[in-house]
Amino acid sequence: MFQPEEYVFYGSGGICRITDIQTAPLDNMPADRRYYVMQSIHDQSGVIYVPVDSECVFLRRLLNREEAEALLDEIPAVGTIEESNAKLLRNKYTEAMRTHEPLEWVRVIKTVHRRTGEKASRAQRLSETERSFAENAKRYLYSELALALGLKEADMENYITEHIRQMA
Repeated sequence: MFQPEEYVFYGSGGICRITDIQTAPLDNMPADRRYYVMQSIHDQSGVIYVPVDSECVFLRRLLNREEAEALLDEIPAVGTIEESNAKLLRNKYTEAMRTHEPLEWVRVIKTVHRRTGEKASRAQRLSETERSFAENAKRYLYSELALALGLKEADMENYITEHIRQMA
C-alpha cells in the first residue's frame, strides 16, 4: 500500500502524488472502500481517486536514486524498435508505452531519434504520431528521473546526454 506524499506512476495519468487516503471521498462512491486521492504532477487542477484495492488500475512505485542511476548507465545498451511497417511500428510503440517501464520509454525515445535522423537524410518528416510517442516517453522518463535524482525536469535531457558522454 502506498502512503500520502508518496509519488507513484499511474497508468492513465503519469506521475502522481498521493495526497491522502480516504474512505469514500465522494458521495457516489461505496462507503466501505478506501481510495488514494492523487494529483498529477503535470496537471494540478484535478484530483484523481483510485480504489486502494483495485486490481484494474496500474500503479507502481517510482524509481529510487540508485535505480535511476542504474537506468542511466543502461541507456547506451538499450536497443531500438526495429520495424519498417508504419502500422506495426505504431503498435510496438503502444505496447512499449503500456508497460509503464522506464527502459521501454528509453527504447521509444531512441527509436524516434534514430528515425528522425533517417527521415532527415531523405528529406522526409516524422509523423505526428511518432513525435507524440516520443514526447510522452520523454515526459514520463524525465519527470521520474528528476524526482529520483532531485533535479529539475527541464534539465534532464542535458543531464542524460552529459551522463552518457562521460561514460564513453
